[in-house]
Amino acid sequence: MLRRAIFSLVVLVVLAALQGGLCRAVSASSALQQALELYRSGSAELAMPPLKAAVAEQPQHPDAWQAHMALARIYYRQGQLADMLAHLGAIPEGRRTPESRLLEGLGLIGTGRISAGVELLRPLEEAALNGSQRHQRLAALADASLKSGQHAEALFYIQRRLRLDIDPAVASQLLQQAHGILESRLSDSELSEAAFLFQGSPLGHDVLLQQAVRHHQAGRHGQALSLLDGILKSPVAFPFRDDAEMLYQQLSQKASPLAIGVVLPLSGRFAGFGKQLLRGMELALQEHALQRTATFLVRDSAADPAVAEQCIAELAASRQVIAIIGPLTGNAASKAARRAELEAVPLVSFSQHAGLTETGPWIFRNSLTADLQARTLADYAIKQKNMSSFGVLAPETRLGKELAKSFIAAIRDLGGEIVATVFYPSRTTDFRQQIRSLRSTRTKGPDALFIPDTADRLALIAPQLPFYGLSDTALLGSASWDTPDLLVRAGSSLENGVFVSGFFRHSPDSLVREFVDRYMQRYAKEPSLFEAQGYDAADMLLDLLQQNPLADRESLRDALVQVRDYPGVTGKTRFEPTGEARKNLYLLQVKNASLIQLN
Repeated sequence: MLRRAIFSLVVLVVLAALQGGLCRAVSASSALQQALELYRSGSAELAMPPLKAAVAEQPQHPDAWQAHMALARIYYRQGQLADMLAHLGAIPEGRRTPESRLLEGLGLIGTGRISAGVELLRPLEEAALNGSQRHQRLAALADASLKSGQHAEALFYIQRRLRLDIDPAVASQLLQQAHGILESRLSDSELSEAAFLFQGSPLGHDVLLQQAVRHHQAGRHGQALSLLDGILKSPVAFPFRDDAEMLYQQLSQKASPLAIGVVLPLSGRFAGFGKQLLRGMELALQEHALQRTATFLVRDSAADPAVAEQCIAELAASRQVIAIIGPLTGNAASKAARRAELEAVPLVSFSQHAGLTETGPWIFRNSLTADLQARTLADYAIKQKNMSSFGVLAPETRLGKELAKSFIAAIRDLGGEIVATVFYPSRTTDFRQQIRSLRSTRTKGPDALFIPDTADRLALIAPQLPFYGLSDTALLGSASWDTPDLLVRAGSSLENGVFVSGFFRHSPDSLVREFVDRYMQRYAKEPSLFEAQGYDAADMLLDLLQQNPLADRESLRDALVQVRDYPGVTGKTRFEPTGEARKNLYLLQVKNASLIQLN
């Protein structure tokens, strides 16, 4: 009897325990289902806590994979890819769906594991995905291809997306993306393959346009015209049809080629300088002849402001003219700049006239401004030579005053001291009074003396300086020193003197040596600063047109603003947003009756 009682008691205890466990299991299962129902009702954010609690409490529950999947979707929408991947990894292999593999592939690519993500996404069959998921897969594969440098493959996936049911705005964005790839990322052979693969589609027509552009850049205008003719006759619409039409008109016999206007003083007292500039420009044009980028339309301003303004108006009236180079002299440049700004045509001037580029956003200057020269000299004297006191002896000319003003400002900006500033009439031949004025308030001369004048005046000034106690004062000069007769006229008196220039024909720089050789081969004489400036201005514009044959005036202006470190023979050049050129000028020193380059 006792044994039966004990057995009955044990049975009752076990049954009670089983009943309690069953209740708890039923309760946990109910919580999981309630969380899933809450998620399915559209309350994803509210469902997150109970879903996470349910999978934590019953990770082995048969429906736990659904909770992991729901959490993965939520984390994907929130951009938390690492958390999404963690939940996807908790789904048993037998429960994995095309959607879960899609999300895992997207997450892997998004977290930088591109190869693993691509391996998951490529085998996925599109039939197993809905429309939105197909776009997600192809977009991720295109992105992965771009990140891996496989640009042609990226185009393949973009084209696949374009063939799906797609919103027109999204299609436009995809074609813009493809256009950027086609412009610079594909080789000629890859372009040919793309033309075959995408023929008859909007993307295929853009491929043909890019092939036409490359034929044009290489001088194969007949092949370019043939491709463009086919594009324009096709009924297929694509976003860059206007570009194709513009290039076709440019290349066809009915339209004139692009032209760069040139306005220089080719007669009158500045004719010599104008002709030197033009010779440099013609050398640049000769070197671009095979590309047939553009031609020059040359006008003589005779250094007359009214004539210069008229030349600008006439050139700007021609749609053929895409930019204008010149003028050279101050007043003519000022008038020309105002007219060019009114006509909205890019103007690249050589004038040093103060405030020229302030005329407006269409005006650029590629010249040795007083400010550029002064700051180069100040940097050298103070930062490299540790000089601290300076004198200025300058002519009472517009340029002399401007250079003196800029030099004084540059020295003071760097903490230097200007101890004396003396001006003299431009025709002065006896400088004793002015030199004595430099010493009137000091027992010791300044560390350096800035003389922004030409060789003929330097020949009169420099020999007198030691007599008045300035033998230990270093001499600094502007680009006005850079004349062929400098060493003949004043060489011995200028020993160790330093000046700036925009060009040095004896520079060891290979770019300069090659330019000098080509110039001498054509003209049988050495080039000067003027030829070099003309060459750089023309070469820069021709390069920009060669890079973008579809350029108009506005896009060319924008391209000029973006110029950075253009490798010119007058130094590396960039344009400020104001249109002012910034250059690395040459620092030249008189040494043993010759010139040496310091920088």
